[in-house]
Amino acid sequence: MVNILRIDSSVRTGISGRDEHGSLTRRLTELFIQNWKKHQPDSEIKIRDVGQFPPKFIDQDWIVSEFGNPPPEFKQQRMQQSDEMIDELHWADIIVIGVPMYNFGPPAHLKAYIDNIVRINKTYRFNKSLENPYIGLLDKNKQVVLLSSRGGHGFDQPNPFFTNHVEPSVKTAFNFIGLTQFHNIAIEYQEEGGEELKNSIENAEQGVITLVKAISFSKNTP
Repeated sequence: MVNILRIDSSVRTGISGRDEHGSLTRRLTELFIQNWKKHQPDSEIKIRDVGQFPPKFIDQDWIVSEFGNPPPEFKQQRMQQSDEMIDELHWADIIVIGVPMYNFGPPAHLKAYIDNIVRINKTYRFNKSLENPYIGLLDKNKQVVLLSSRGGHGFDQPNPFFTNHVEPSVKTAFNFIGLTQFHNIAIEYQEEGGEELKNSIENAEQGVITLVKAISFSKNTP
């Protein structure tokens, strides 16, 4: 059985093509999950909706709990949500993240999530005797699927008008905690609409369907 963690970070709560003002990234994460169930119906799915239910931002109490010596009950209470999110990452075999581009980067909700899961001796450790002293503690065999949407277009081409900080920033943080296997699919042209957007959605959806088949096959292959 495969464990899948679905993380949605769009502030739009509906699904594009089904709900008014629906989210394109939720459209892709939903498509991934529904197609996955066709191939491996016994898989377990967990949903972490940081777009609708943002994690609490780290604050002084978080810093004290992580790096100070607070009373155990204080630390347990303040870090409970962080611990739950980290446990989900260790549990998952596949992590599917829907991440729209907001002003060239990921939503603040997803950044808050990342700030809560990057924790020493929980998701990484430090050994100063090594050339690279940072060791990720997540299983490197886990696969991360980044399903994004962008208002503009051309961000993946050489010399774009503006830099895409969405996938690179998410990858950097997840690389740091040990995750290195990534798949990226993006929808563009949302601001322009029309045939360009329609074609981009169709291409992205076909990409998701193809990716599901490929990953599902690899999970079934000894």
